[in-house]
Amino acid sequence: MLSQFFDQHVRKRQQYWRLTSRFVIGLLLSVALGFTIFASPESFAQGIKNQESTVQEEEISTEWIVVDGQRLFQVAETKELTETRRAQGINWELAELMKSSEPLSVRVDISRYTPIIYNGSSARTGRRLLSVTANDLRAMNPPVNVKEDTLDRQARIWAENIEEGLKQARLERSGDYLLRATLTSLAVLLGAAGLHYFLGYLCRRYVLPLFPISVAQPLPGTTGIGRTEFSLARFSLQLLLLVLRVALWLSAVLFVVRQFRFTRAWTHRIQDGLAEFFIDQALPLGETSLSIADILALFGWLGILVLVAKIATNVLRSRLLQASGLSLGMQAAIAILIRYFILFVGIIAVLQLWGIDLSSLTLLASALGVGLGLGLQNIAKDISSGLVLVFERPIQVGDFIELEGKMGRVDRIGPRSTDIRTLDQVSIIVPNSRFLEQDVINWSHRNPLSRIHIPVGVSYNSNPETVKAILLEVGRQHSQVMAAPAPEVFLNDFGESSFNFELLVWIRKPQLYPQVKSDLNFAIATAFRKVGIEIPFPQRDIHLPKGPLPVTLSEDSLNKLDKHQRWDNNKT
Repeated sequence: MLSQFFDQHVRKRQQYWRLTSRFVIGLLLSVALGFTIFASPESFAQGIKNQESTVQEEEISTEWIVVDGQRLFQVAETKELTETRRAQGINWELAELMKSSEPLSVRVDISRYTPIIYNGSSARTGRRLLSVTANDLRAMNPPVNVKEDTLDRQARIWAENIEEGLKQARLERSGDYLLRATLTSLAVLLGAAGLHYFLGYLCRRYVLPLFPISVAQPLPGTTGIGRTEFSLARFSLQLLLLVLRVALWLSAVLFVVRQFRFTRAWTHRIQDGLAEFFIDQALPLGETSLSIADILALFGWLGILVLVAKIATNVLRSRLLQASGLSLGMQAAIAILIRYFILFVGIIAVLQLWGIDLSSLTLLASALGVGLGLGLQNIAKDISSGLVLVFERPIQVGDFIELEGKMGRVDRIGPRSTDIRTLDQVSIIVPNSRFLEQDVINWSHRNPLSRIHIPVGVSYNSNPETVKAILLEVGRQHSQVMAAPAPEVFLNDFGESSFNFELLVWIRKPQLYPQVKSDLNFAIATAFRKVGIEIPFPQRDIHLPKGPLPVTLSEDSLNKLDKHQRWDNNKT
């Protein structure tokens, strides 16, 4: 009793957490989708305006000031020097100052219009490092208004950054720091490995049991085993676990490489290369230019939209449509139409929010039309056939059908293909166009009642009335045979060696057709043996004429026979 109580408590708790998590996830995704679709046109127009104003501004090239791999700030080009030449000169001065034994005392000389940053007791005797220009302020993000006080303020900020960076660079060259950084890096990597294992253990032990694996039951009357169904919740949790682990290791590796000056420099180079590839390179699309990062983000949002549409339709089917009392086929048709609507509206909204003018996609639509005409004819035909199946509904989810001699139940009707699960638990993927081009037997169409024909042959020595009574009794005793319409027996014809009867029974579940037919055949054979009724087999009388049979051999056969006889005579 105690174990049963705990089992019930655990099941109730798992059900509670499962329902709560699904509700929260559905609510969050619904809010996100609503924000995406119903974003105000004013905010969208303001975003486009800001984007256009940013593009129209004059772009100023900048370059990083680096001390032993530490990026301090960016300087802009001047009339005399490019940003690269200017940065190289400043970096050389800072490197020389770091290697020297001069005391660090970075100050700012504001006696001139352009402040000068130097190291030493005075600007005249100290080491001059750089001067802050108006372009340096204009190149900042966001740009800063060029005034005398803003130049002085920015110069003091940069002086503090330079002094701190030089102190840190001198510290990192000491042996104590290298030993401490090495031990810290090892500790971080070990901690990341432990947290990696702990996240997996936590997910397997406590989170995944809240979403048990569901097994699809085999068709009634079959001996197949159930198949494991795809669980979107478990897949999402495993994907989230993978993302967390990847983020964990990336954070650990970045922390380690930033502890050492030689690895830090390589990190910045890789970062610049990735930024140049994914951000700086833009693909013009009409009046909008999208970088590779923007395109990847766009595809990511479209993937989220597809996931949201699937979750929304699944929640709709499990919460509303099942309670409505509609058939499985009608529920699937409504869910598919709602999913298509969400995808259509969501894709348009995402493209508009990304600043993509749909009129600029006319060239792509034209190319797609040519592709459909040349190489994608079958796919287009299958998709259009899928729409016909959804609206006309000659077959629906849950129907028991027969196609090209194969029988099974319709599991899913997709945009391009339909899944049929046979009695052997084998999934057959059938293109939708084949259901409109070929003859399909739908045992469940409109009326699920189906009649089974069982032919039976008995010996001529049997009493036909007795045979009829036995067959009717066998049909009535089966649990799956309907009482109304009642079973019937017909004497179809007189065969060569038997009376040919036929038993006709009605069943409500067409998928049980093979099982019911087999059960009735077993019962008929048993009943006939009890009363001595024989099931005959064909018999033939062969009459042979008396006397010798005339045989005519060809000349070639006679020559071979003569050679064989001579060979036998020589051998003896």
